[in-house]
This record gives sequence, C-alpha cells and structure tokens, in this order.
Amino acid sequence: MGTRVNSSGRFAKLALAALAVVGSAWFAAGCSSTDTMFPAVHDMPAARTETTLTPDQVKQATDDLVYERNHLDSEAQNRANVQGNVQPVAATNAPATTGSIPRKKSAAPAQPVAQQSSADVNAYAKQ
Repeated sequence: MGTRVNSSGRFAKLALAALAVVGSAWFAAGCSSTDTMFPAVHDMPAARTETTLTPDQVKQATDDLVYERNHLDSEAQNRANVQGNVQPVAATNAPATTGSIPRKKSAAPAQPVAQQSSADVNAYAKQ
C-alpha cells in the first residue's frame, strides 16, 4: 500500500507541474502578442493627409453655428409662447439657491446668449 500512495502523490506532483508550465506559457503568450491594442511608446502616427481649416473657413463655420444656435433658441421660445408657457429662456438658466445666504451680485451685467455678438465667439475660437 505504501507504494500506491507514492505513485498517486507522484502523479499529483507531475500534474501540478504540467499545469504550472501550461499556465505560465499561456500568460507569456498573452504578454508577447504583436497585435496589441495600444501602439508602442516610440511609434509615431502617420502624417495627416488632410489640411487644417483656414481662418476664413473657421470664421464661416463659427458663424454658421451661431446662426443655428440663435435660430433654435428663437424656435424654442416661439413653441413655448404658443403652448402658453411665456416664461423667458434666460430665467430658466438662473442659479438655484436655498435662500439661506443671499448671493452677491456681480459687477458685470448678465448678457443673454442670444445677444452675444459673433465677434465674442470668434475671439474665443481663436484662443
């Protein structure tokens, strides 16, 4: 009986050693893959084939966006007025307060979004 225990113990040790070898090979294969999700640190991307926008194109795109924003704002105000909700849009953007501590008024008067000039937006876009 003593030899039988030794042979099963030997088999368990061999199985454990084989499992360790297969497991470490599996982990090593995962680390050394050449098709990785992230590029190497020293790899640089290819040069761009497209050119950047000219200042005139940037101004035109900015003006188009400002026009669309103003158009959508006026459309939303018209819908609200038709539905009987005559609350101005600027009042919905007011900060919520708890009423326990009065807020200080800022020195500069608040300017509604619809009244901002495109020059302000263009100055921001050039930064």
